[in-house]
Order: sequence, then C-alpha cells, then structure tokens
Amino acid sequence: MGFQVRDSDIESDDSSSSKTRVSSPSGITPKRMSPNERTPLITTKALPSADEDVSATKARRNHAAHKIVFLLVAILVLATSGDQISEAPLTRIYESIICYRYYETADPSKIRLGRDTVGPGAIGGVDELYCKVNGVQSQLSTIRGTQQFLDGIPSLVLAFPLGWAADRFGRKPMLLIGIISFVFRACWMQFICWFWQAFDIRWTWASSLHGLVSGSSACISALFFVLISDVVAQEERSSVFLRVGASNMISNFTMPPLAALLMRYNPWIPALLGTFLTTMSLFLVALLPETLDWRHPHSTPSSSHPPSPTSESGLPPPPDPSPVNTIASLNYPVRLFHGLKSATQVLWTDWRIPALISTYLLHMLLGVLAIQTLLLYISKRYLYTLSQATLVLTTRSLINFVFLFLLLPAVAKLLTVRYGLSAQRKDLYLARGSLVLTAVGWTMIGLAPTVPAVFVAIIISSLGYGWPLLLRSFLASLVPTHYLARVFSIISVVDSVGLMVGAPLMAGLFNKGLDIGGMGIGLPFYMLGAACAVTTAVVFVVGLRKGEERGSESDEEEDDALR
Repeated sequence: MGFQVRDSDIESDDSSSSKTRVSSPSGITPKRMSPNERTPLITTKALPSADEDVSATKARRNHAAHKIVFLLVAILVLATSGDQISEAPLTRIYESIICYRYYETADPSKIRLGRDTVGPGAIGGVDELYCKVNGVQSQLSTIRGTQQFLDGIPSLVLAFPLGWAADRFGRKPMLLIGIISFVFRACWMQFICWFWQAFDIRWTWASSLHGLVSGSSACISALFFVLISDVVAQEERSSVFLRVGASNMISNFTMPPLAALLMRYNPWIPALLGTFLTTMSLFLVALLPETLDWRHPHSTPSSSHPPSPTSESGLPPPPDPSPVNTIASLNYPVRLFHGLKSATQVLWTDWRIPALISTYLLHMLLGVLAIQTLLLYISKRYLYTLSQATLVLTTRSLINFVFLFLLLPAVAKLLTVRYGLSAQRKDLYLARGSLVLTAVGWTMIGLAPTVPAVFVAIIISSLGYGWPLLLRSFLASLVPTHYLARVFSIISVVDSVGLMVGAPLMAGLFNKGLDIGGMGIGLPFYMLGAACAVTTAVVFVVGLRKGEERGSESDEEEDDALR
C-alpha cells in the first residue's frame, strides 16, 4: 500500500555497510558503499515521490473510512432491529388495551378474562378477531397518528440547535445521547402499557419528550448521513448511501418474521427484546471515532470547513462558532438566529436546492406512516391478524434489500460505464424512475381487491424505495461542502414537518376510509399515489446546468493540501 520500507531492506543495508560497490560490466549489482568524504552528494537512486506519499495517505484514510462506515452500519442495523421487532408487537399491545376497554362498555360478553386475572397490556382479555371492528381500529389509528405528530415537534424546534451542537462538540456525543433517549422512550411506552389499568394509554404520548435531547428519528437519521459524508469521498457517496440503506433493510426483513413468531406466545417478548437490542447499540457507538473534521485533521473542531470548488454559488464559509468569535460570545437566541441565517442562506442561491428539499415532505410519510397504516389496512381489509400482516410486509423489506444492495448499484454502474452518464445525472435519472414506480405502486395498493394483488403492488412500490438516498446524493453534489451538514439538518426539519402533517392526515384518511367501506378503505393510499405524482413532477423539472457535470474536485483539492 503505497511506499513502504521493508525490514529485509534495512537488514540488508546494515550487513553490507562496510563493503563497497564495484561496477561490473557483467551486470552484477554493486554493493552499497558506506558514506564517507568521497560519497557523492547527488544520488540517482529513486526516492518516493509526492504522488506516492499522497496515494499512501489517501489509501490509509479510505481504509479507515470503510471501517467507520462498517461500524455505522452495525449500529444502524442493531438499533433498527430493536425498532422493527417491537413495532408490530407494540401495536398489538395498544390494540389489546383499546379493545378490552371498548368491550367493557360495548359488549362485556366478548371479554374472556377479568381485570383481576388478565395480564399486562390486557393480552388475552379479548379475542384478537373481535378487535378489528371500526370502533377499536379508529381509536388505534388516532393514538398512533397523534404519537407521530407529537414526535415531530421537538425535531422541528431543535433540529438547528442540535445540528449546531454536532458541529461544535462532535458527532459521536450527539449520536450517543440520541440513542439513549430512544431507549428511555421505549421504556416509558412499555411502562404505561404494562400498568394499563392505572394509566390511560394516551400517557404514552409523553414519550415524545425524548426529542428534547435527540430531536427525533429524522435528526438521528440525518446525523448518520452526516457521519458518512464526513469520511466518504464524493465519487463513492451515492453507492455508500444505497448500500447503507440496503443494510438497514436487513432488520426490516429479518425482525418482523421473528416478531410474528414470538407474538404467537406473547407480544411482550419481542417488544422487550427490541428495547434490549437498541440498548446494545450503545456499546458500538462507544467504539466509534469522532468524524468531525475527518478530512481536515489539523483543524480544530470549531473551525469551519473550507469551501468546496464544486459549487458555483460563491457562498462564504459559515461563521466560526469558536468561543473567540464575536457571534458565539453573544447569548443563545442571537447565536440561534445567526445559525438559522447561515443554514438557510444556501437555499436562495440555487432554486433547485429548496425544490429538492421539499420532496422530503413525502419521505417520512412513505417510510414510517404509510407502513404503519399499511399494517392496519391489511389487518382490517383482508381480516389478517397483525402477526400475519407483519409477514406480508416482510416481503417488502426483502425486496428493498435486494434492490438497494444488488440491482440498483448494478444499474447505476451500467449507466456510468456503458452509457457514460456522470454521477450527478445518474443519480437524478434513477431518482426520477424510482419515484414513478413509487407513485404507481402505492396507488395500486389502495385498489388491490385481494392479498395477491396487494402483494404485487407492494413489490412495485418497493422498487422505488431508493429515491430519497439518490436525491440526497444528488443534493450533496450541488451544495458547498461547508453547508452540507446544515442542508441535511434542513432535510430533517422537512422530514419532521411531513411527519407532523402526515400523521393526523393518514389517521383521518384511514378513519374516513373505514366509514366509506369497500374500495374506500384504500383512501390513504390514493392520497399517497397523488403526492408521489406531484413529487415526481418536481424532480423532473430539476435538471443539470451546462458545464455543471464534473468529477470529485473536492478530493483533488484535498490531495493538493496533502502535498
């Protein structure tokens, strides 16, 4: 790897230091002569060039970057495994509590066990089949939808301060604090459900207070992408994003079947196991090195990154947040105002940046709310138990994994190698195609009359799963390096807005669809299809300007700095 001095070379030189070299016409290699007054000052022996030193340094850095990405993937898989294995069981526990209290007044004859004998979460108190009535499902949808709305408020308020803290104090401590807050969130929700006879289930909404220290899942997700962007070169960023997204799918198609299996015995088993897995991810975070200023190791954590020449915006670097800076010496509201001004300044230099950021209003709607609604939709429309509906959704996760890890990178390579598309144009074209498939697939889900039909629709919608990752990579190529983390923070805010607006909207549409009945039950998915169509139109309007396609100039600048 680059230029290295081997031990055998050193030993050979030492052993022959007292012997002289004799030139020979026969081609015998002369021996080295020990340095003396006759030794020439100028030698013809080749020395390691600056290019070799730069290559060796870059290779070592890339090797370390791959290790960090691997560790991040392990953390992500473990944390999302905890979330995935507990999602359906917790929904079933909610449903059981709501169902028990519903039949206490509606029809006590459906109750199998009295309050003095029924277990935590009212599990076993009422047959699950009786819990599919509109009165129970409507309450369940409202409870979950309100939870998502409340979860988005801290992210909306604290995304910029948390982004500033990650830039000021480092990525690792913010990631550690964020995961700890999610552990406490899960523990609180399970505590309320365990003692459901003493607490109203709406007390679970207080779990949203965890966002006061972590923002929300959108903030943590944005932080993962910032960590990756810190260490990965621009030409590899798109592929790494896709493979990280694919790795995240591992938990999505392995944990739900395990949850469904364990739910046959008791939904509390996978629910508690999920909290345990999330807690275990904290030990991996402890092994993670700090990535702030990874590509500029001689700068202090508070120094801003140099501007990237890949942008034509000409924006100045953001103000230095160090203690000696005048802005940082002001009070918190003033610092926050300047942080907001600095973060949003990039939005007005290129209309494509806010246009693409606006598409992320759909991101959390499809990634979180649509899946939760789809779980209830399959259970209600096709009279499946929640464990059976979970198995159906597992197929979606498996397709997502295969598509992101194998098919989409292969298509991306084909577009760049065979058809000569630049990395930017390739990301843009693939994002457009993915959004078209997403719009068609979600619309078909609402129209599907049978389980096989909804299965086919899920496959089609899954083929478009990679569009947020592709657009994030394309956006990163348009934004100056020293504004990248702030733009990702803005994306997390847009994610939160989509979550807050979409949660009650999806719950309301689901309840309205229950009232309509028949094909009207698919009302939430008709809306998703229309929203995807609008988002697709926005991405088709965005294009590349003349002369804008280029390679990784930021990496060339880095190589010059190493020289």
